[in-house]
Amino acid sequence: MPVNIDHKKAEEIILKAHRSTCSKNNKITDGIKSVLYGTHKTYKYILVNGILSKASNNDANPIALQAGATLSGAFDARSLCHKVLVPFERDFLNNILGGSNEPFLNKPARFTHLSKDNAVRKGKDKETLLLLIEIFSAINNSTDAKAYLACIFSILQEQIKEANKTFENVIGYSPELIEIYEFSLLFIRKSFEGETSAIIVGSLELLLHQYMEGNYTVKTHKVNQSGASSKEIGDIDIYRDGKFYYSIEVKDKNFNEYDVEHAFNKVLHNHGKQAAFIYGNQAEFNEEAILKKAEEFEKKGLFVLIQNISSHIRNTLFRLPEFKKQDFIESLITTAESVNCKEQTKEWMVQLFSELKWEFKNN
Repeated sequence: MPVNIDHKKAEEIILKAHRSTCSKNNKITDGIKSVLYGTHKTYKYILVNGILSKASNNDANPIALQAGATLSGAFDARSLCHKVLVPFERDFLNNILGGSNEPFLNKPARFTHLSKDNAVRKGKDKETLLLLIEIFSAINNSTDAKAYLACIFSILQEQIKEANKTFENVIGYSPELIEIYEFSLLFIRKSFEGETSAIIVGSLELLLHQYMEGNYTVKTHKVNQSGASSKEIGDIDIYRDGKFYYSIEVKDKNFNEYDVEHAFNKVLHNHGKQAAFIYGNQAEFNEEAILKKAEEFEKKGLFVLIQNISSHIRNTLFRLPEFKKQDFIESLITTAESVNCKEQTKEWMVQLFSELKWEFKNN
């Protein structure tokens, strides 16, 4: 028989834990820290969500992932995560877990419960799965769960502080246009599943609209979000006076006319009049089919742009009015944080800052 988790009660418990201090220091807290400092984002959500469930209902079994699991204390983990943890992470934790709208749609969370027999990659992922089972099995009551939840937030706050320090040494640098162009081309040489391209295009779009008349909002979304759960129209959405204006789709891999059709249809469906499709330097496609598809949408009244990313970067920089060059750094960091990019992407960015000798200057 599944147990119920009162979401209102869970909201109160998670907020109280966030304001509390960690009172535990043992093997379990070591395991919690290992998971939170690991690279597997879905398991981070499962960890926090599972301990939150036990803190909210003493009968809940955090090893369960679905109410239909053949375990005593099974509960609807996805609902708890989506309705309580996800908005809490967004509002209080700077998306430090990963910024996912629906983390329980990812494969590791689709099993009925955690088990050593779950299909998972060997190595670190398998070790993390077994560690989660060990942690959950060791937390026997809601009182302990609340204490460990407070420890989770202490660890996450440290991670947020560390993340904020990442770009401290470069925030005051003011690069020239040619330096920005050079950095951009170097940055997109590594893809990290499309993150670098999306960050550069989003950063320049944000910078451009800061200097345009009107009230514009530029939203660059997390790369590779599930289409079923994400609320974005394109990878980068631009709003004017609160109303949707146009979108940019950024594709740093091979694509076809159906990818273009899908992107442009979403813009039309949301009453946009313009749409851009920017592709990476390594992308392969059938040019004739893509141009034909673009013509189809222009006949529907949609003004479209299909362009390789190198040309797009140069053209956007050329269109920028005289601006404070330091603003590029700030827009770059803002965009990287908004997509909650991978640590590897941040490390690549910082590495380039160092190699290009972008050092702090007083301006």
